[in-house]
Amino acid sequence: MKSRRDNIVIGIDTSCYTTSIAAISLNKDIILSEKIMLKVDKDAKGLRQSDGVFQHVSNLGKLSENITGKLKDYNIVGVCASEKPRPIEGSYMPVFTVGLNAGKLLSATHNCPFFETTHQENHIKSSLLGKNLLNKNRFLAVHMSGGTTEIVLANKNDSKGYDLEIIGGTKDVSFGQLIDRLGLKLSYDFPSGKYIDKNALECNEKIENGLKTSVKEGYMNLSGIENQLNKIIEEDKNIDKSYLSKLLMDAIVRCMVKSLSYLCKKYETYEVVFAGGVSASKYISKNLTQKLKKYNVKAYFTEPHLATDNAVGCAIIGIENLNLGE
Repeated sequence: MKSRRDNIVIGIDTSCYTTSIAAISLNKDIILSEKIMLKVDKDAKGLRQSDGVFQHVSNLGKLSENITGKLKDYNIVGVCASEKPRPIEGSYMPVFTVGLNAGKLLSATHNCPFFETTHQENHIKSSLLGKNLLNKNRFLAVHMSGGTTEIVLANKNDSKGYDLEIIGGTKDVSFGQLIDRLGLKLSYDFPSGKYIDKNALECNEKIENGLKTSVKEGYMNLSGIENQLNKIIEEDKNIDKSYLSKLLMDAIVRCMVKSLSYLCKKYETYEVVFAGGVSASKYISKNLTQKLKKYNVKAYFTEPHLATDNAVGCAIIGIENLNLGE
């Protein structure tokens, strides 16, 4: 029998825009975390599910070739894959079936247990890695990505997982969609987050009058922000791209501050974990952390490679399920 360090669990996540595989030792050391972004045509606003499924199948083949040599000295004792976007009834996207079935096949060939989780739980678990919350049994988690902007109350349950209750978020478009739509207007490639973030960080112009935001009891309406940006662009074709980017990122931060300050007080929990690709923004993490301190709210942002789509959280959930079985 190999040591806990040599026994590993494989995590697989096939989301809307990334194919991810991770291997974690039973000591929760990251052995590898590999990913391939799905290809989106220039000027396209997104990717059809059917195209995503096709690319995931191809990418899993490429990843398997890359990781075979890296894992030859390890023993796979479990596999865990994301089966759907969220841990709620009715949540479904075809792209996740690729990783789900690949995980089942891998577990069968290695004669080891297979576990299912969700994309959102995967994100939260990877974001918690190495974080020392004062209360890991109850906290708020924010999932900000291209398709999702949700604020959930996480309560630990008896199975070592979390019961996730949606208590806030957006009622229309997501933060990721806002960022990508602005990026498209500014002729950036999709996804546009890294370009908008870089612009906002480099902009030294002070925002005198920020964009108007609509936030009520933890829920946000973001379409008004997009309309304001479009109007500004129409009225001034030569407006600085960096300033436009900063205007948007500033509005996102202010929306989150209004939502979280209200929800933390309402639910009497003052720790917030951030997950999802948008949370990898250096502008957002820096400014949001500072502004939330005024409300005695502690913000936990993870490393960018764990904030964006990955399968590390899936592998961790697999390990915890193995330990529960023991």
